[in-house]
Amino acid sequence: MGIRIEKLHTPKRSTNVYAVTINRRVITTTVTSSRTVLSSWIEDHLQAPNRRQRKVVGLDIEWRPSFTRGVTNPAAIIQLCIKNCCLIFQLYQASSIPRCLYMALENPNITYTGVKISGDAKKLEEDYGLEVAYFADVAAMAAEEFGQKEFRRAGLKTLVELLTGEDMEKPKHVALSNWEVKELTCAQVKYACVDAYYSYRLGKWMISGKW
Repeated sequence: MGIRIEKLHTPKRSTNVYAVTINRRVITTTVTSSRTVLSSWIEDHLQAPNRRQRKVVGLDIEWRPSFTRGVTNPAAIIQLCIKNCCLIFQLYQASSIPRCLYMALENPNITYTGVKISGDAKKLEEDYGLEVAYFADVAAMAAEEFGQKEFRRAGLKTLVELLTGEDMEKPKHVALSNWEVKELTCAQVKYACVDAYYSYRLGKWMISGKW
């Protein structure tokens, strides 16, 4: 899969905006630890005009790997994706987590989607007290939709390649990198964006039938 990334601008010292191109689709990706930027992004993309308009949002998290048995580091970033917009909020670098993120994750009008998302939801609650109230596992939905029980055990990369025919890069050295750094590398931004984007696209497809 050809993925290109271009840095667009830096509106704040703690924020960078990128254009990540995934199979000719351009995803505007905001990377930030700013409470203000986070709040604005949530207001622009996650607030439904009314209760009848439900939203599907891809969700994923990353954390610095620990090579000590029994030790797990807290989630360093949370990725949210809807349509052609992705937010990467640096939980570890943020001075505090604004109330708007708690409210967005608890919003009954939003369904968050991803593979093994229940594990991510549990970790967010344990690490930060963030509760993801409504979520759906893409692998479980695909297994039911296509009558393939083995899909329940499949990872995001496998599901993307089997269901869409698109290649999905997940470099191991990036997955095992330090996600707590102040400024993420372009490789990290691409990795995080791709995960959130396909979590959204597959979730949207499974729930609404629209790819």
